[in-house]
Amino acid sequence: MNFYKYIVLCVLCLVIKPNIAFSKEAGEKQKLPDWSIGYFDIHHINTGRGDAAYFIFPDGTEMMFDVGDLGKATLKNHPLLKVAKAKPNNTKQPGEWIVDYIKQVRPKFKALKMDYVTISHFHADHYGNAETRSKPSKSGDFILTGVTELGEHIPIDTLIDRGYPKYDIPENLSEKYGKNFNNYLNFINEKQKVNGLKVEALIVGKNSQIVQKYNPKMYPNFSVRNVKSNGIIWTGHNDDTFDYFNPSVIVDGKGRFNENPLSIALEFSYGNFNYFTGGDMTGLNGTGSSAWFDVETPVGNSVGKVDVLALNHHGNRDATNENFLRSLAPQTIIQQSWVSDHPGGEVAHRIASQFIYSGKREAFATNFQNETKVALGTVVSKLYSSFEGHIVIRVFPKGGEYTIYVLDDNSLNLNVKAVYGPYQSN
Repeated sequence: MNFYKYIVLCVLCLVIKPNIAFSKEAGEKQKLPDWSIGYFDIHHINTGRGDAAYFIFPDGTEMMFDVGDLGKATLKNHPLLKVAKAKPNNTKQPGEWIVDYIKQVRPKFKALKMDYVTISHFHADHYGNAETRSKPSKSGDFILTGVTELGEHIPIDTLIDRGYPKYDIPENLSEKYGKNFNNYLNFINEKQKVNGLKVEALIVGKNSQIVQKYNPKMYPNFSVRNVKSNGIIWTGHNDDTFDYFNPSVIVDGKGRFNENPLSIALEFSYGNFNYFTGGDMTGLNGTGSSAWFDVETPVGNSVGKVDVLALNHHGNRDATNENFLRSLAPQTIIQQSWVSDHPGGEVAHRIASQFIYSGKREAFATNFQNETKVALGTVVSKLYSSFEGHIVIRVFPKGGEYTIYVLDDNSLNLNVKAVYGPYQSN
């Protein structure tokens, strides 16, 4: 697309505002209005098999944060937990459904390409599971699952994770994680040779690594801040960082470690609007846990208030601590979940608590089991506005307000089930 056409499109999009009905119940088979230049869209895509968030920046730059695929052996060691249904159904793998979804909502003026893919950490529900998948790639020696399936169908320009190039934090990940991780490495090697894939480790503190690629000068108040990776955290000032823990301390005497505290965290800002996502970042403090396990408290101190929080670790009980919530004080909470222990009961009560931070807040879940509703009781009905579906946040030009669409996840028609807002950005 040449520059003249781009400018014409920008002007039209500023003049013509999409027709949006701000009601909690959308009309029958209402479609999601198309993204337009100047809007910042965040799609939490629900496959029932892990996290997948797709971003369209104001200038049309596209990004994925995680591409989860649990595989066939979901929670085989935890038979008492109930796993969400595959969405929209199990005729395709999660990565295929994610690709189909993206093709429907992506900017129409661009060639098919994902500008950035960021993998928060190396768990199957965030990047795929080659151990329980067998569908081979047609382009290289790797199995299609999660991010490798996305990259098979949509070319990726830049892949960012927490370990490139050595993948030795805190131990040799190839040795520790075996087939699944080696499948990821095979995908990287193939795409680097054949497609020129760029792979980078997240540089904590920077807001110049993930950027608008097409017309950043038109939207100077948009940025992505690299908040955390491994044991390094942004201070909240300039590009400065500090070492919160040495990754070696999380390895026990048998060489085992918890991947979650190493997760990447990002903050997206557009004018007054701020959105935080942190993978499976942990925050449990006390009850026998080591001090370094609480990475949420220092991250919260650095980030400060946001409008929207994507719950760390799906709302599991080892995350979203009181200090973190008080610092971020979100008015909108997104829970990307796939099993009946999401969220932990104490997490739901902390989110709802007016003693931790005051003001109205609403939670939206991609999946929420009926068993969980019964177990948690009335706090659920008071806190959650939606319990199932794709969750789309659309931030209006300049970032002053946003609205939320909940889309039907039982088909690929992307019909709007409900619309919430507009909300004023803080």
